[in-house]
Amino acid sequence: MKRIITNIIVFFFIGITVYGQEPTWSVNENDFEYTMSFVAFLNVDGATLTSTNDKVAAFVGGECRGVTNLIYVSGKDRYYAYFNVFSNTNGEALNFKVYDSTNDNVVDIVKTVNFEINALYGDLAQAFSFASPALNDKAELISFNFKDVTISNRNIQDNAMTLYVDNGINVSALTSIFELSTGAQLFSESQKLISDSNVLDFTNSVIVEVLSEDESTRNEWEITVSYNAVIGNLTFYKKDAVCYSGGAIKVLSSENGSEVVLLKNQVVQAAQTLNNGEVIFTSLGAGDYTIQVNGFEKQISINLKE
Repeated sequence: MKRIITNIIVFFFIGITVYGQEPTWSVNENDFEYTMSFVAFLNVDGATLTSTNDKVAAFVGGECRGVTNLIYVSGKDRYYAYFNVFSNTNGEALNFKVYDSTNDNVVDIVKTVNFEINALYGDLAQAFSFASPALNDKAELISFNFKDVTISNRNIQDNAMTLYVDNGINVSALTSIFELSTGAQLFSESQKLISDSNVLDFTNSVIVEVLSEDESTRNEWEITVSYNAVIGNLTFYKKDAVCYSGGAIKVLSSENGSEVVLLKNQVVQAAQTLNNGEVIFTSLGAGDYTIQVNGFEKQISINLKE
């Protein structure tokens, strides 16, 4: 009985020792001619690693080609993995492993990278990700509004968004409420924005950037806030299309100077400025059109008459 207990104790001790052993990855740099570099962050099970005992290593066919521990960069208040990877051949497939010191676990990274001589992947502003499971690479601005402010209309063209608000709204102090792709972050002038928290000045257009969760994608948006202009009394006329001639839309107003935009399927077809109280859009094919005059919209259908 004593021998059995002793064996159990020895087995338990050996098991703990093996499981708690930090990997001894190393590379002989003198064996290789070329390098490439990474500036990266590490993420395991959705948690970004933040210990200088955490590490990442690159391998080719089981041979270690580069390894580093995380280092803390005070200027960014963040932990980075900065390391060189070595090779004698361009295009070799690199595999990666991450050591999570907190959970004492080595994780295989699914993502692979082909070796590129002198290439640099990632930087302090947009680091490369070694993550298991892989993080989201989408950087979409799904919605953008303001707290306690009614948006009467919005105009989106490419990555430019104009939001129309009532006169009297203080646009110099607006609290943004937004929705992004899963895990993405929003920045303005390198400051991270928190939905329903940050107050920004929209007196002039504001540039914001959406950074994907894995930091591989960055999309820039220009956000402009405009007041609903006084457009006077508007009257709309239309002429349907016929087989030999396109249709037309006429807009009459008691005010001049406002821009009138013609859209079809949310795509801008033309724009004119009210002059002498009117604008006319001609040569229009059959279909549904939208007229925008600052914050006002009017739907008009052009039919094809036989």
